[in-house]
Amino acid sequence: MARPDWLAYGFVAVMVTAAAYSVGRLALAKRLGRRDHVAVTTSHVFMGFAMVGMLVPRWNWIPAGAWEFAFGIIALYFVGASVRFVARYGFGGTERAHGHHLSHNLIHAVLSCAMLYMYWLGMPITGSRGIAMAMSGPPTSAGDPGLTLLIIAILLASAVWQLDSIGRFAPSSQLAFAAAGGATGAPDAGGDRRPWLAPRLEVAVHIAMCFTMGYMLVLMV
Repeated sequence: MARPDWLAYGFVAVMVTAAAYSVGRLALAKRLGRRDHVAVTTSHVFMGFAMVGMLVPRWNWIPAGAWEFAFGIIALYFVGASVRFVARYGFGGTERAHGHHLSHNLIHAVLSCAMLYMYWLGMPITGSRGIAMAMSGPPTSAGDPGLTLLIIAILLASAVWQLDSIGRFAPSSQLAFAAAGGATGAPDAGGDRRPWLAPRLEVAVHIAMCFTMGYMLVLMV
């Protein structure tokens, strides 16, 4: 399925920005005395640069097998984090330190599995003027359309849900939540009471990842 070059490069620009921001976030969180979801931010770095390489193959300097290994590890980490969450808070519980639910870990596991799905298909999708999605292996098929559409639906639902809840992380909302014993200033399992670093920007990066990944999967249907 061909697509306009400007759209592909537009998503590339968004992913470069998101990945670079996530690298800076990892570097600055401790220096600024703020907490950060290190695993989430790290996964955003990997996903951002990997999707840049998928959209513009000549910018991909890392073998597909290395990306597959990395996303396999990330997926396993978030599956394990989901299990630990259920053991601590239950299926309907809320993480006291930041107000997240079980879905916070599960959606990042889904994002990692979606990256693996695209690599494993081994189907380069070519647009105009030779721009292609660079994936490992010989061209095989576009995958299972039903599974692809399901993943797209999950990604878009997560993006809309996060967009709808972004106001929850506004400073005024955070102070109100903290007064009720919630996120801001609430200690994590290690007793860390530092405030979180730019939670709305973390949500914005997640939304960008979901839409970009959904766009690439649409091309495979």
